[in-house]
Amino acid sequence: MASLSALLSVLTISLLFRLGDGIRCYVCRSDELPDCGDPFNPGRVPSSECDNFFTQQTFTCFKATQYAAGQYVTVRGCAPFTTDVFPGGMQKGMVGSYWKGVNVMSLCDFPNCNGAVSNKVGWLGCFMLTVALLRLF
Repeated sequence: MASLSALLSVLTISLLFRLGDGIRCYVCRSDELPDCGDPFNPGRVPSSECDNFFTQQTFTCFKATQYAAGQYVTVRGCAPFTTDVFPGGMQKGMVGSYWKGVNVMSLCDFPNCNGAVSNKVGWLGCFMLTVALLRLF
């Protein structure tokens, strides 16, 4: 009975501590690993915990696609922003896709989000869809 009580105490205390505050991102280059390109094959691409310089955390992943030497090259990884230069809130505020011609750089802020295009619908989209459906019926 005492060992069960000790185990429950350890489990309860361990819930209070977070092992890492960073984000987990896919890290690869399509010119070195073809599964990194589009279409993306997450089962064959490594994912790693982002902790820049082992002391600073980053809160965003990136995916960049560039047309070079007659082919598209995709690079995925942890965004190179430290909390010293870019606070966590600012990093999350930079989330989105940035285009220049056919080249694109995307930043995202949830685990392994740089794997594929997200088809998330925001709360505003759900609200508008609900209103439209209610007007039909």
